[in-house]
Amino acid sequence: MEGNNMNINKLILKYEISRHTSLNLDIVHKKTISELIEDKYRITEQTDACIRFDNSGPPTFEMRGASASKLQSGSLELTESSRNNVKLTYFVSYKYILLALAVILILACLYSLILLVLGAFLIITFGIELFSQNSNAKDLIARILESENS
Repeated sequence: MEGNNMNINKLILKYEISRHTSLNLDIVHKKTISELIEDKYRITEQTDACIRFDNSGPPTFEMRGASASKLQSGSLELTESSRNNVKLTYFVSYKYILLALAVILILACLYSLILLVLGAFLIITFGIELFSQNSNAKDLIARILESENS
């Protein structure tokens, strides 16, 4: 009997950004690797058409702003056509915010409803994180696709 088990590691939001470019895809591939290494991402898989990366690995000391300015994980797909296409897919996990909201809800029921203000604060900060991740993704793809002459 198969069950529909919920995997907590699958609690992610998926976003995609696509851009067309006149740059050669070999150049885009090299620039992508260079940018990811410079930004200290871990490259988890690499082919000619796809580069997967994440922001995991050994813990390092970083300012909170530096850590927040990175994408959690993603992939960059390169598709050759008359107008070369570059698609950045990135993922944002919401498992920790969901866990925190569940704890706050339980504590609010047991103790004080004023704790719901903390829940609202967490929701607002998660919204800000989503906006920040989108901005970071657009910045990453812009840096990859900026022409050599710039």
